[in-house]
Amino acid sequence: MKNISSKFLSLFCFLSFFFFCPVAFAQISDQRNDAAFYSDFYVMQVRPMKFQLTYNWPATDRVLVRISDHNRNLLFIEKVLVYKKYEKLFDLSTFLDGQYTFELLDGERSFTHKFDITTVTKREVVARNVGILPASEL
Repeated sequence: MKNISSKFLSLFCFLSFFFFCPVAFAQISDQRNDAAFYSDFYVMQVRPMKFQLTYNWPATDRVLVRISDHNRNLLFIEKVLVYKKYEKLFDLSTFLDGQYTFELLDGERSFTHKFDITTVTKREVVARNVGILPASEL
């Protein structure tokens, strides 16, 4: 009788371990949450005048990327075939001062990111070849 009860107890412990133990496996899904869709497009400045445009989980396989100025003149246009992610580094050091817009069109969805380029003037006084005058000459 002890042998049967010990087997029953060990079977009960074994089954309860599998049914009540939390699952610790990572699950990777190709599905995305529509509530987090707007965080899938972002523009980040990685260095001075260099911007990284990233777009995750496109709705279609073709994405249209444009850069335009404040007069809606197109400065850059690219139609790209993408799978899960579009990522590109833009060097905007040749752009003049003004307001510009990144535009990304993905089927019926469109995203814009406006930014300004302004030149900052820095004045610096540098003393070179300066000799020290005695206090009597001042």
